[in-house]
Amino acid sequence: MFGRALFILAVAGVGAAIVLPGVSSAQVPAGDSVIGSGTSSIPGCNGSVQVDARSGPNGENPTGQVDCGTLFSGPVTCLNVNGNVALLTVQSSTFGPVGVRITDLPTGDTLEGFPGPGCPAPLSFYTELQFSGDLVVVDGRALPTSKEECKKGGWQTFGVFKNQGECVTFVATGGKNPPAG
Repeated sequence: MFGRALFILAVAGVGAAIVLPGVSSAQVPAGDSVIGSGTSSIPGCNGSVQVDARSGPNGENPTGQVDCGTLFSGPVTCLNVNGNVALLTVQSSTFGPVGVRITDLPTGDTLEGFPGPGCPAPLSFYTELQFSGDLVVVDGRALPTSKEECKKGGWQTFGVFKNQGECVTFVATGGKNPPAG
């Protein structure tokens, strides 16, 4: 309980500014990701915030790191992206698991956190880590892994293949021949 109270006190009412470098993406994202870096005035963050979280398109094999100075920092153990919302769990040495929710909006993104596992399902409560800037959330599209998924019009459900042959070639090359779109 002390850890949660400390976390809330550390972030309550304090704004953060996040500045991101330009991000280029492939025509077909290979997986889900959340990327950003910048500064924060949250006590304990020491002015630096960095987010680099990645996984497969269904959240498999999450990797990366989220750092907010000494407030919380650690490896990403779960990433669940649905559209423009990313749920993460960061394994922090200070609080244990910290749930982070990032919403990528054209009118201003939101960054929220609270101690507890925040992925794959959201926590029931978050503390807003107010900031200005831009967070980039990418919801990677699941692509076929078998030729059967391409047959009988299945290639059309992926929305990136010109025809069944292109889909089958993608699978046969293990994804090394990406869809032309």
